[in-house]
Amino acid sequence: MAPNSVVRSFGLAALGSLVLLTGVASVRHGFAPEAVLAQEAPLERMTLERLEAILQSQSDDLEGESGQWQATLGEQSMLVVTNVEADRMRFVIPIKPASELSVEEVQSMMLANFHSALDARYAVSNGFVVSVFVHPLSTLQERDARSAILQVNNLVENFGGSYASSAVGFGGTAAEQSSEPELQEI
Repeated sequence: MAPNSVVRSFGLAALGSLVLLTGVASVRHGFAPEAVLAQEAPLERMTLERLEAILQSQSDDLEGESGQWQATLGEQSMLVVTNVEADRMRFVIPIKPASELSVEEVQSMMLANFHSALDARYAVSNGFVVSVFVHPLSTLQERDARSAILQVNNLVENFGGSYASSAVGFGGTAAEQSSEPELQEI
């Protein structure tokens, strides 16, 4: 498919939304995102000790040590894996075997990853569909870690329904996507 026909089938409205979300258009209109970020307090580096304290406060039960934990969130079991040397961390909750996915579930997960999963994502790992949040460990902030724990849990809870991580989203539900795209000339 030619690049121009991809843009036409995606639609100008969706493309405009992407520009606004990425901030490209905002710089042109005199708004510099860097200026806003510079006004924020300096980031506090995430450590394994801080992350463990956050997990203890957010979970019903926490087992493990040294950056490898299993946290219980209601009826869900979340794995937390970190790698200090690689400066990475993951929150992961298994959902179901990938071999049991329907075409509609795959499409709904992909749409959610773009529109309504926010910081968490649906993925496949070791033959299982999972809800996952991946981030650099050192720059993870407490409020973002707490939000990510809720989002990962919500993706599991909403699998087969809204597929959303929160009430916030950018549109594009499966029902809206099932109709033929509106073609617009550029």
